Amino acid sequence: MRKLWSAIFKFKNIFNLSEKNKITLLIKLKDLLDRGYTLSEACLFLIQYTNIKNRQLKLQIETELNNGAGCAKILRLLNYPKSIVTLINFAEIFGDLTITLPHAYEYLVKNYKSKQRFLKTIQYPALLLIVFLIMLIILNHTIIPEFQNLYSSMDVSISPLQLYLSLFITNLPSYFLYSSIIFILIILGIFIIYRKSSIEIKHKILLSIPIISKFFKYYKTFCLASELSLFYKNGITLQKIVEIYAKQQDEYLIFLANEISKGIQQGLNLSEVLKHLQCFEKNLIIFVEEGEKKGRLEIEMKLYSEMILSQIEQLIHLIIKFIQPIVFSLIAILIVSLYLVIMLPMFDLMQTIK
Repeated sequence: MRKLWSAIFKFKNIFNLSEKNKITLLIKLKDLLDRGYTLSEACLFLIQYTNIKNRQLKLQIETELNNGAGCAKILRLLNYPKSIVTLINFAEIFGDLTITLPHAYEYLVKNYKSKQRFLKTIQYPALLLIVFLIMLIILNHTIIPEFQNLYSSMDVSISPLQLYLSLFITNLPSYFLYSSIIFILIILGIFIIYRKSSIEIKHKILLSIPIISKFFKYYKTFCLASELSLFYKNGITLQKIVEIYAKQQDEYLIFLANEISKGIQQGLNLSEVLKHLQCFEKNLIIFVEEGEKKGRLEIEMKLYSEMILSQIEQLIHLIIKFIQPIVFSLIAILIVSLYLVIMLPMFDLMQTIK
């Protein structure tokens, strides 16, 4: 339970540094290191001129730097994505920090642009839906009851279709509110179960949700491809990779280390081990096999990690293309339903008067 609450309250630190500032800080750090600054000097210089909202956090970072903290620890304090922190941590171990920073920068830039594009796509339909619901609440308390009283006093018969539409429209705000509460409770329940579950159960949960499973596979594939590229570039053996993963404070990396270790004991190579795990893209196995045959696994993994970034971007674009038309169609149906609820009995009333 303590872990759950710490995860929830950790959200207060997320906004200490905006995503845009995180991207800028990363590329400026790379520039300063290229110009001969030490890591401590570069970080201290950037922290002084970076808009960090939490002054206590700023002082903590300065203290850590003065005590010789590495780049990964500083990025962790600034709430950079776990994948970036892990990658930078491994880069520091092998002295490849300046080479890895541009790769991390590219990931953050593409991630930021995709988020902004998604927000721009949904904000207008969401605003329309909110305005419609507010208008509907006002109509439900003003105009619609007056019309219903009028039709009742004039003995206008209402068809079953009109009755169902009327019930749906008048109760729509309540339906929306209750559905939102139920949805939030379900998400909260899944989150609690997810936090308490083992890594195997977590994978099953994520892989059972259609769209999320695709993003999950892309994300894990990108992380592994980037890390393997770094390891093999520095001549690290598979056994040594297992040892490095096992020492990390990350349950996923520890799980991966155990799975690879079991595979090695059974005489399997890396591609054969990854085939048994369902959390990676199938093409990763092909690239690993080709890299093992040619002896250029670090190049194959570097290339594939870049390809995965492009595939993630394409998937987000595809989802965005479907969101707006669906939401606009839903709003159009609701508006037409509201029009029919008011006007159909009016036409019947006119027929009665004739």
